[in-house]
Amino acid sequence: MSASSSHRRVGSTSIQDELIPLGHNWFIHNPNRHSVRVRYLALPHDHHALSAAEVALEKVVRVLVQLNDCRASLIPCLHHTRLDGQDYYTMVLHATMLNVEILDMLHLMSSTVPVHLYIGDPLTTGTPFDVYSPEKLILPDRILPGDPLFCSSTERVTVFAAYLHSPDDNTLYGLTAGHAVVPQAGFLPHRRLLPRSEKHERRVRSSQLALHCLGRPLSNPAVKVVERAIQLKDAERLMLCADGDVSAGGRVMSPNSDQRRLARLQQHDSERFMLRDALTKPHEFDVGHACAAEAIIRPCTSSDHARPGRPSRRGKHKRDDHTHLLSWALVRMSAKTSDNPVIMRALPGTLERGAAVTMHVRDPNLERPLGPFRDGVVNGAPASVVVGGHVAREWAVFPAPGRSGVRFAARGDAGALVTSVREGEPEERVVTTPLAMLYAVPERGPYGFVTPLTTIMRRIRDVTGMQLRFQGSWWRDGYG
Repeated sequence: MSASSSHRRVGSTSIQDELIPLGHNWFIHNPNRHSVRVRYLALPHDHHALSAAEVALEKVVRVLVQLNDCRASLIPCLHHTRLDGQDYYTMVLHATMLNVEILDMLHLMSSTVPVHLYIGDPLTTGTPFDVYSPEKLILPDRILPGDPLFCSSTERVTVFAAYLHSPDDNTLYGLTAGHAVVPQAGFLPHRRLLPRSEKHERRVRSSQLALHCLGRPLSNPAVKVVERAIQLKDAERLMLCADGDVSAGGRVMSPNSDQRRLARLQQHDSERFMLRDALTKPHEFDVGHACAAEAIIRPCTSSDHARPGRPSRRGKHKRDDHTHLLSWALVRMSAKTSDNPVIMRALPGTLERGAAVTMHVRDPNLERPLGPFRDGVVNGAPASVVVGGHVAREWAVFPAPGRSGVRFAARGDAGALVTSVREGEPEERVVTTPLAMLYAVPERGPYGFVTPLTTIMRRIRDVTGMQLRFQGSWWRDGYG
Protein backbone atom coordinates (compact mmCIF):
# COMPACT_ATOMS: atom_id res chain seq x y z
CA MET A 1 0.00 0.00 0.00
CA SER A 2 1.35 3.43 -0.92
CA ALA A 3 1.99 6.07 1.67
CA SER A 4 -0.68 8.34 0.20
CA SER A 5 -3.40 5.68 0.28
CA SER A 6 -2.41 4.80 3.83
CA HIS A 7 -2.74 8.47 4.75
CA ARG A 8 -6.21 8.59 3.29
CA ARG A 9 -7.45 5.48 5.07
CA VAL A 10 -5.91 6.32 8.39
CA GLY A 11 -6.89 9.94 8.13
CA SER A 12 -10.52 9.10 7.39
CA THR A 13 -10.73 6.85 10.44
CA SER A 14 -9.19 9.56 12.64
CA ILE A 15 -11.61 12.17 11.33
CA GLN A 16 -14.64 10.03 12.10
CA ASP A 17 -13.62 8.73 15.50
CA GLU A 18 -10.82 10.67 17.11
CA LEU A 19 -9.73 13.81 15.28
CA ILE A 20 -11.78 16.71 13.98
CA PRO A 21 -10.60 18.07 10.59
CA LEU A 22 -9.63 21.73 10.51
CA GLY A 23 -8.54 21.93 6.89
CA HIS A 24 -5.10 22.24 5.30
CA ASN A 25 -4.27 18.72 6.58
CA TRP A 26 -4.67 19.77 10.22
CA PHE A 27 -6.75 17.80 12.74
CA ILE A 28 -7.62 18.68 16.32
CA HIS A 29 -8.12 16.25 19.18
CA ASN A 30 -11.73 15.30 19.85
CA PRO A 31 -12.24 16.23 23.54
CA ASN A 32 -14.78 13.40 23.90
CA ARG A 33 -12.10 10.82 23.17
CA HIS A 34 -9.54 10.37 25.94
CA SER A 35 -7.42 7.56 24.48
CA VAL A 36 -6.11 9.29 21.36
CA ARG A 37 -2.65 9.93 22.76
CA VAL A 38 -1.89 6.22 23.20
CA ARG A 39 -1.95 5.74 19.43
CA TYR A 40 1.36 7.54 18.88
CA LEU A 41 4.61 5.63 18.53
CA ALA A 42 8.26 6.52 18.09
CA LEU A 43 9.42 7.15 14.54
CA PRO A 44 12.26 4.94 13.24
CA HIS A 45 15.37 7.00 12.45
CA ASP A 46 15.53 5.48 8.95
CA HIS A 47 11.87 6.05 8.01
CA HIS A 48 11.54 6.60 4.26
CA ALA A 49 9.39 9.76 4.64
CA LEU A 50 11.46 11.43 7.34
CA SER A 51 12.79 14.14 5.03
CA ALA A 52 9.23 15.09 4.01
CA ALA A 53 8.26 15.39 7.67
CA GLU A 54 11.22 17.66 8.40
CA VAL A 55 10.26 19.98 5.53
CA ALA A 56 6.64 20.15 6.73
CA LEU A 57 7.78 20.71 10.32
CA GLU A 58 10.07 23.57 9.32
CA LYS A 59 7.21 25.29 7.44
CA VAL A 60 4.94 25.19 10.49
CA VAL A 61 7.68 26.32 12.88
CA ARG A 62 8.52 29.35 10.69
CA VAL A 63 5.01 30.66 11.30
CA LEU A 64 4.77 29.78 15.01
CA VAL A 65 8.04 31.45 15.92
CA GLN A 66 6.64 34.80 14.73
CA LEU A 67 3.72 34.70 17.18
CA ASN A 68 4.05 36.60 20.42
CA ASP A 69 4.40 34.37 23.51
CA CYS A 70 3.86 31.19 21.50
CA ARG A 71 4.63 27.94 23.34
CA ALA A 72 4.38 24.82 21.21
CA SER A 73 5.98 21.43 20.69
CA LEU A 74 5.89 19.49 17.43
CA ILE A 75 7.40 16.09 16.78
CA PRO A 76 7.35 13.68 13.80
CA CYS A 77 6.04 10.30 14.95
CA LEU A 78 3.84 7.40 13.88
CA HIS A 79 0.07 7.29 14.37
CA HIS A 80 -1.39 3.80 14.75
CA THR A 81 -4.86 2.98 13.41
CA ARG A 82 -6.56 -0.40 13.07
CA LEU A 83 -8.94 -0.67 10.11
CA ASP A 84 -10.68 -3.80 8.81
CA GLY A 85 -8.50 -5.98 11.01
CA GLN A 86 -5.24 -4.48 9.72
CA ASP A 87 -2.80 -2.16 11.41
CA TYR A 88 -1.73 1.04 9.67
CA TYR A 89 1.09 3.31 10.75
CA THR A 90 1.07 6.82 9.33
CA MET A 91 3.72 9.45 9.87
CA VAL A 92 2.23 12.60 11.41
CA LEU A 93 3.30 15.73 13.25
CA HIS A 94 2.09 15.60 16.85
CA ALA A 95 1.56 19.19 18.06
CA THR A 96 0.81 20.48 21.56
CA MET A 97 0.22 24.18 22.21
CA LEU A 98 -1.81 26.60 24.27
CA ASN A 99 -2.22 29.30 21.60
CA VAL A 100 -5.70 28.76 20.14
CA GLU A 101 -5.32 31.79 17.86
CA ILE A 102 -3.31 29.65 15.46
CA LEU A 103 -6.61 28.08 14.39
CA ASP A 104 -7.17 31.23 12.31
CA MET A 105 -3.76 30.90 10.66
CA LEU A 106 -3.85 27.35 9.35
CA HIS A 107 -3.91 28.59 5.75
CA LEU A 108 -0.33 29.76 6.34
CA MET A 109 0.74 26.33 7.63
CA SER A 110 -0.75 23.96 5.07
CA SER A 111 1.13 20.70 5.51
CA THR A 112 1.89 17.72 3.30
CA VAL A 113 2.11 15.62 6.47
CA PRO A 114 -1.00 15.35 8.70
CA VAL A 115 -0.74 17.55 11.80
CA HIS A 116 -2.56 16.32 14.93
CA LEU A 117 -3.15 19.25 17.26
CA TYR A 118 -3.69 19.02 21.01
CA ILE A 119 -4.53 22.04 23.15
CA GLY A 120 -2.41 21.97 26.30
CA ASP A 121 0.88 23.01 27.89
CA PRO A 122 3.79 21.72 25.78
CA LEU A 123 6.30 22.00 28.65
CA THR A 124 5.11 20.84 32.07
CA THR A 125 8.31 20.91 34.08
CA GLY A 126 7.38 20.05 37.65
CA THR A 127 4.62 19.84 40.24
CA PRO A 128 3.63 22.93 42.27
CA PHE A 129 2.92 22.37 45.97
CA ASP A 130 -0.76 23.24 45.53
CA VAL A 131 -1.14 20.45 42.94
CA TYR A 132 0.92 17.82 44.75
CA SER A 133 -1.39 15.27 46.34
CA PRO A 134 -0.54 14.49 49.99
CA GLU A 135 -2.74 11.37 50.13
CA LYS A 136 0.14 8.88 49.98
CA LEU A 137 2.80 10.98 51.66
CA ILE A 138 5.65 8.97 53.15
CA LEU A 139 8.45 10.02 55.51
CA PRO A 140 11.62 8.41 54.15
CA ASP A 141 14.71 7.95 56.28
CA ARG A 142 16.99 8.18 53.21
CA ILE A 143 16.84 9.49 49.66
CA LEU A 144 17.07 7.10 46.72
CA PRO A 145 17.15 7.90 43.00
CA GLY A 146 13.57 8.38 41.85
CA ASP A 147 12.34 9.96 45.11
CA PRO A 148 10.67 13.39 45.10
CA LEU A 149 12.56 16.53 46.12
CA PHE A 150 10.70 19.53 47.59
CA CYS A 151 11.92 23.13 47.37
CA SER A 152 10.06 25.37 49.82
CA SER A 153 11.57 28.51 48.28
CA THR A 154 9.88 27.91 44.92
CA GLU A 155 7.14 25.50 46.15
CA ARG A 156 7.91 23.01 43.38
CA VAL A 157 8.50 19.26 43.39
CA THR A 158 10.86 17.37 41.08
CA VAL A 159 12.45 13.92 41.03
CA PHE A 160 15.89 13.13 42.44
CA ALA A 161 17.89 11.74 39.52
CA ALA A 162 21.05 10.26 41.04
CA TYR A 163 24.03 10.79 43.30
CA LEU A 164 27.23 12.32 41.95
CA HIS A 165 30.66 11.71 43.44
CA SER A 166 33.96 13.50 43.06
CA PRO A 167 37.10 11.36 42.74
CA ASP A 168 39.00 14.02 44.72
CA ASP A 169 37.08 14.12 48.00
CA ASN A 170 34.21 12.56 49.90
CA THR A 171 31.63 15.26 49.14
CA LEU A 172 28.32 13.86 47.98
CA TYR A 173 26.18 15.66 45.40
CA GLY A 174 22.81 15.05 43.81
CA LEU A 175 21.25 15.84 40.45
CA THR A 176 17.72 16.97 39.56
CA ALA A 177 15.92 19.33 37.18
CA GLY A 178 16.72 23.02 37.48
CA HIS A 179 13.05 23.96 37.65
CA ALA A 180 13.04 22.76 41.26
CA VAL A 181 15.08 25.71 42.48
CA VAL A 182 15.34 28.48 39.86
CA PRO A 183 13.14 31.51 40.60
CA GLN A 184 11.34 31.56 37.25
CA ALA A 185 8.95 28.79 36.25
CA GLY A 186 9.96 28.82 32.57
CA PHE A 187 13.18 29.00 30.56
CA LEU A 188 15.25 32.18 30.49
CA PRO A 189 17.17 32.96 27.28
CA HIS A 190 20.95 32.69 27.32
CA ARG A 191 22.65 36.09 27.34
CA ARG A 192 23.88 35.56 23.74
CA LEU A 193 20.24 35.34 22.65
CA LEU A 194 19.31 38.70 24.17
CA PRO A 195 19.07 41.90 22.07
CA ARG A 196 22.33 43.78 21.77
CA SER A 197 21.30 46.55 24.17
CA GLU A 198 20.37 44.05 26.91
CA LYS A 199 23.65 42.18 26.43
CA HIS A 200 25.66 45.27 27.28
CA GLU A 201 23.43 46.21 30.19
CA ARG A 202 23.85 42.78 31.75
CA ARG A 203 27.52 41.83 31.78
CA VAL A 204 27.12 38.86 34.15
CA ARG A 205 28.32 35.58 32.65
CA SER A 206 25.83 32.73 32.36
CA SER A 207 28.07 30.57 34.56
CA GLN A 208 27.79 33.18 37.32
CA LEU A 209 24.01 33.24 36.95
CA ALA A 210 23.95 29.46 37.41
CA LEU A 211 25.48 29.92 40.87
CA HIS A 212 22.76 32.28 42.09
CA CYS A 213 20.82 29.32 43.53
CA LEU A 214 23.60 28.62 46.02
CA GLY A 215 22.11 27.73 49.39
CA ARG A 216 18.52 27.16 48.29
CA PRO A 217 17.34 24.29 50.55
CA LEU A 218 15.71 21.03 49.44
CA SER A 219 13.82 18.55 51.58
CA ASN A 220 11.75 15.38 51.55
CA PRO A 221 8.98 16.02 52.33
CA ALA A 222 8.20 19.74 52.77
CA VAL A 223 6.60 21.14 55.93
CA LYS A 224 3.75 22.69 53.93
CA VAL A 225 2.94 19.36 52.27
CA VAL A 226 2.97 17.54 55.63
CA GLU A 227 0.56 20.13 57.04
CA ARG A 228 -1.79 19.54 54.12
CA ALA A 229 -1.53 15.79 54.66
CA ILE A 230 -2.55 16.23 58.31
CA GLN A 231 -5.55 18.36 57.29
CA LEU A 232 -6.57 15.64 54.88
CA LYS A 233 -6.23 12.99 57.60
CA ASP A 234 -8.39 15.06 59.95
CA ALA A 235 -11.12 15.33 57.32
CA GLU A 236 -10.97 11.60 56.59
CA ARG A 237 -11.22 10.78 60.31
CA LEU A 238 -14.40 12.83 60.61
CA MET A 239 -15.89 10.90 57.70
CA LEU A 240 -14.95 7.54 59.25
CA CYS A 241 -16.47 8.51 62.60
CA ALA A 242 -19.66 9.84 60.98
CA ASP A 243 -19.99 6.67 58.91
CA GLY A 244 -20.35 4.58 62.08
CA ASP A 245 -22.60 6.99 63.99
CA VAL A 246 -26.19 5.89 63.29
CA SER A 247 -27.66 8.77 65.31
CA ALA A 248 -25.84 11.23 63.04
CA GLY A 249 -27.18 9.63 59.88
CA GLY A 250 -24.55 6.96 59.43
CA ARG A 251 -25.44 3.60 57.97
CA VAL A 252 -26.06 0.47 60.05
CA MET A 253 -23.10 -1.88 59.72
CA SER A 254 -22.68 -5.56 60.28
CA PRO A 255 -20.23 -6.60 63.04
CA ASN A 256 -17.59 -7.48 60.44
CA SER A 257 -17.97 -4.18 58.60
CA ASP A 258 -17.81 -2.21 61.83
CA GLN A 259 -14.69 -4.12 62.88
CA ARG A 260 -13.01 -3.23 59.57
CA ARG A 261 -14.02 0.41 60.04
CA LEU A 262 -12.49 0.48 63.52
CA ALA A 263 -9.29 -1.09 62.18
CA ARG A 264 -9.08 1.58 59.47
CA LEU A 265 -9.69 4.26 62.08
CA GLN A 266 -6.92 2.89 64.27
CA GLN A 267 -4.47 2.78 61.33
CA HIS A 268 -5.56 6.26 60.33
CA ASP A 269 -4.88 7.63 63.83
CA SER A 270 -1.45 5.99 63.82
CA GLU A 271 -0.51 7.63 60.50
CA ARG A 272 -1.83 10.99 61.66
CA PHE A 273 0.22 10.78 64.87
CA MET A 274 3.39 10.02 62.89
CA LEU A 275 2.83 13.08 60.68
CA ARG A 276 2.17 15.35 63.66
CA ASP A 277 5.25 14.03 65.44
CA ALA A 278 7.36 14.63 62.31
CA LEU A 279 6.30 18.29 62.27
CA THR A 280 8.00 18.76 65.64
CA LYS A 281 11.34 17.82 63.99
CA PRO A 282 11.25 19.61 60.60
CA HIS A 283 15.06 19.62 60.40
CA GLU A 284 14.88 15.88 59.71
CA PHE A 285 13.22 16.66 56.36
CA ASP A 286 16.38 18.39 55.10
CA VAL A 287 18.19 16.77 52.18
CA GLY A 288 20.71 19.40 51.09
CA HIS A 289 20.96 22.69 49.23
CA ALA A 290 21.40 23.69 45.60
CA CYS A 291 24.94 24.62 44.57
CA ALA A 292 24.12 25.62 40.99
CA ALA A 293 21.14 25.42 38.68
CA GLU A 294 19.89 26.53 35.29
CA ALA A 295 16.70 26.52 33.26
CA ILE A 296 17.74 28.29 30.10
CA ILE A 297 17.36 28.48 26.34
CA ARG A 298 20.89 28.11 25.03
CA PRO A 299 22.22 28.59 21.48
CA CYS A 300 23.33 25.46 19.66
CA THR A 301 27.08 25.25 19.16
CA SER A 302 27.32 21.67 17.89
CA SER A 303 28.55 20.94 14.38
CA ASP A 304 26.43 17.77 14.41
CA HIS A 305 23.40 19.82 13.34
CA ALA A 306 24.98 21.24 10.19
CA ARG A 307 22.78 20.97 7.14
CA PRO A 308 24.39 19.49 4.04
CA GLY A 309 24.10 21.45 0.83
CA ARG A 310 23.97 24.92 2.45
CA PRO A 311 27.55 26.25 2.46
CA SER A 312 28.33 29.46 4.29
CA ARG A 313 30.50 32.33 3.03
CA ARG A 314 33.52 30.68 4.57
CA GLY A 315 32.92 27.49 2.63
CA LYS A 316 31.81 25.50 5.69
CA HIS A 317 28.40 24.04 6.32
CA LYS A 318 25.97 26.46 7.85
CA ARG A 319 24.52 25.39 11.19
CA ASP A 320 20.80 25.44 11.87
CA ASP A 321 19.70 28.62 13.60
CA HIS A 322 18.15 26.83 16.55
CA THR A 323 18.58 26.50 20.30
CA HIS A 324 18.32 23.86 23.02
CA LEU A 325 16.58 23.79 26.40
CA LEU A 326 18.74 23.00 29.41
CA SER A 327 17.42 22.33 32.91
CA TRP A 328 19.61 20.96 35.71
CA ALA A 329 20.38 21.51 39.38
CA LEU A 330 23.38 20.32 41.39
CA VAL A 331 22.56 19.60 45.03
CA ARG A 332 25.12 19.32 47.83
CA MET A 333 23.68 16.54 49.95
CA SER A 334 23.69 16.97 53.73
CA ALA A 335 21.29 14.42 55.17
CA LYS A 336 19.22 11.32 54.33
CA THR A 337 21.89 10.28 51.86
CA SER A 338 22.21 6.83 50.35
CA ASP A 339 24.09 5.90 47.19
CA ASN A 340 23.68 4.91 43.55
CA PRO A 341 22.99 1.27 42.72
CA VAL A 342 26.02 -0.97 42.37
CA ILE A 343 25.07 -1.58 38.73
CA MET A 344 25.46 2.10 37.71
CA ARG A 345 28.37 3.04 35.46
CA ALA A 346 30.59 5.92 36.46
CA LEU A 347 30.36 7.95 33.25
CA PRO A 348 27.29 8.70 31.12
CA GLY A 349 26.86 7.06 27.77
CA THR A 350 25.85 8.51 24.42
CA LEU A 351 22.14 8.95 23.72
CA GLU A 352 21.27 7.63 20.26
CA ARG A 353 18.15 7.71 18.12
CA GLY A 354 16.13 4.50 18.34
CA ALA A 355 17.88 3.39 21.54
CA ALA A 356 15.90 1.41 24.11
CA VAL A 357 15.89 3.16 27.49
CA THR A 358 14.25 2.87 30.90
CA MET A 359 13.32 5.21 33.76
CA HIS A 360 12.50 4.63 37.43
CA VAL A 361 10.30 6.96 39.51
CA ARG A 362 9.54 6.11 43.16
CA ASP A 363 7.16 8.96 44.00
CA PRO A 364 3.86 7.35 45.16
CA ASN A 365 1.91 10.53 44.37
CA LEU A 366 2.38 10.36 40.61
CA GLU A 367 -0.07 8.82 38.14
CA ARG A 368 -0.30 5.19 39.19
CA PRO A 369 -1.26 3.73 35.80
CA LEU A 370 2.27 4.51 34.66
CA GLY A 371 3.94 2.50 37.40
CA PRO A 372 7.41 3.12 38.83
CA PHE A 373 9.29 1.52 35.92
CA ARG A 374 9.00 3.01 32.42
CA ASP A 375 10.47 1.41 29.31
CA GLY A 376 10.89 3.69 26.32
CA VAL A 377 12.59 4.27 23.00
CA VAL A 378 14.30 7.42 21.74
CA ASN A 379 12.44 8.96 18.81
CA GLY A 380 14.14 8.80 15.44
CA ALA A 381 13.66 12.53 14.80
CA PRO A 382 14.10 15.49 17.14
CA ALA A 383 11.16 17.51 18.38
CA SER A 384 10.87 21.22 17.69
CA VAL A 385 9.86 23.33 20.68
CA VAL A 386 8.87 26.96 20.14
CA VAL A 387 9.31 29.04 23.29
CA GLY A 388 10.09 32.70 23.78
CA GLY A 389 10.51 33.33 20.05
CA HIS A 390 13.19 30.64 19.80
CA VAL A 391 13.15 27.19 18.21
CA ALA A 392 14.71 24.40 20.25
CA ARG A 393 15.45 20.95 18.86
CA GLU A 394 15.03 18.37 21.62
CA TRP A 395 15.38 14.65 22.26
CA ALA A 396 12.09 12.84 22.95
CA VAL A 397 11.38 9.39 24.43
CA PHE A 398 8.21 7.43 23.60
CA PRO A 399 6.81 4.34 25.36
CA ALA A 400 8.57 1.15 24.26
CA PRO A 401 6.97 -0.94 21.47
CA GLY A 402 4.19 -3.10 22.84
CA ARG A 403 3.53 -0.62 25.67
CA SER A 404 1.77 2.10 23.68
CA GLY A 405 -1.19 2.03 26.08
CA VAL A 406 0.65 4.23 28.60
CA ARG A 407 2.64 7.43 28.61
CA PHE A 408 6.38 7.34 29.11
CA ALA A 409 6.25 10.20 31.59
CA ALA A 410 3.79 12.37 33.49
CA ARG A 411 3.86 15.81 35.04
CA GLY A 412 6.10 15.68 38.08
CA ASP A 413 8.58 13.22 36.54
CA ALA A 414 10.96 16.07 35.71
CA GLY A 415 14.42 15.22 37.03
CA ALA A 416 14.12 11.45 36.62
CA LEU A 417 17.17 9.59 35.32
CA VAL A 418 16.97 7.78 31.96
CA THR A 419 19.32 4.82 31.62
CA SER A 420 20.10 2.06 29.17
CA VAL A 421 17.89 -1.02 29.29
CA ARG A 422 19.20 -3.87 31.42
CA GLU A 423 19.61 -6.89 29.17
CA GLY A 424 20.64 -10.26 30.52
CA GLU A 425 19.56 -13.10 32.76
CA PRO A 426 17.91 -12.19 36.09
CA GLU A 427 20.72 -13.79 38.06
CA GLU A 428 23.36 -11.74 36.23
CA ARG A 429 24.54 -8.37 37.54
CA VAL A 430 23.98 -6.26 34.43
CA VAL A 431 25.52 -2.79 34.48
CA THR A 432 23.29 0.07 33.34
CA THR A 433 24.56 3.25 31.74
CA PRO A 434 23.10 6.67 32.65
CA LEU A 435 22.10 8.41 29.41
CA ALA A 436 19.81 11.40 29.99
CA MET A 437 17.58 13.28 32.41
CA LEU A 438 13.90 14.04 31.83
CA TYR A 439 13.14 17.75 32.17
CA ALA A 440 9.65 18.32 30.70
CA VAL A 441 6.53 16.52 29.47
CA PRO A 442 3.88 17.78 27.01
CA GLU A 443 0.49 17.86 28.67
CA ARG A 444 -1.11 16.11 25.69
CA GLY A 445 1.55 13.68 24.55
CA PRO A 446 2.79 10.19 25.46
CA TYR A 447 6.44 11.21 25.23
CA GLY A 448 8.87 13.17 27.40
CA PHE A 449 11.72 15.56 26.64
CA VAL A 450 15.20 14.61 27.85
CA THR A 451 18.68 16.15 27.86
CA PRO A 452 21.75 13.94 27.32
CA LEU A 453 23.80 13.62 30.49
CA THR A 454 26.98 14.28 28.53
CA THR A 455 25.65 17.81 27.95
CA ILE A 456 24.62 18.29 31.60
CA MET A 457 27.89 16.98 33.04
CA ARG A 458 29.88 19.18 30.68
CA ARG A 459 27.87 22.21 31.80
CA ILE A 460 28.36 21.34 35.50
CA ARG A 461 32.10 21.09 34.86
CA ASP A 462 32.15 24.49 33.12
CA VAL A 463 30.17 26.19 35.91
CA THR A 464 31.67 24.58 39.01
CA GLY A 465 35.00 23.22 37.78
CA MET A 466 34.19 19.75 39.16
CA GLN A 467 34.51 16.52 37.20
CA LEU A 468 31.81 14.36 38.81
CA ARG A 469 30.95 10.68 38.34
CA PHE A 470 27.80 8.62 38.87
CA GLN A 471 29.55 5.66 40.43
CA GLY A 472 29.05 5.30 44.17
CA SER A 473 31.58 5.88 46.93
CA TRP A 474 32.11 2.14 47.18
CA TRP A 475 33.68 2.31 43.67
CA ARG A 476 36.08 5.15 44.46
CA ASP A 477 39.16 3.04 43.72
CA GLY A 478 37.70 1.95 40.40
CA TYR A 479 37.30 5.34 38.73
CA GLY A 480 38.64 5.58 35.24
